Amino acid sequence: MSEQVAQGMERFANLSGKYGAAALAPIKEQFPELAEFIMGTAYGDIFQRNTIPDQWKEVAVISSLITQGQFEQLGVHYVMALRVGVTVDQLKGILLHLAPCVGAPRIISAFNVLLATLDEIQ
Repeated sequence: MSEQVAQGMERFANLSGKYGAAALAPIKEQFPELAEFIMGTAYGDIFQRNTIPDQWKEVAVISSLITQGQFEQLGVHYVMALRVGVTVDQLKGILLHLAPCVGAPRIISAFNVLLATLDEIQ
């Protein structure tokens, strides 16, 4: 494992905790090359940079996932956002702010993921 992948794994673990470890486990087991790519590129490089604060990074990722209709990864990023100081009310505010751009059906789906994630981590 490269140093960049190791740094990415550490960053991911710090940001996502047990929730992220559970989400990453099947990828690491069944598709380790993808796990290494994600950990090395996203978390070992991009998430290491300091051009914007961690809260902004998570707002950007959450917004992008919702816009793309990619709800499966939202739970991990909701957890990360909460761990870097974004509040539940701010997450709801992000969802409301996106509603005119992406439509109510996507926001309802994103909100349902938020509720499920909160239930799971509490």
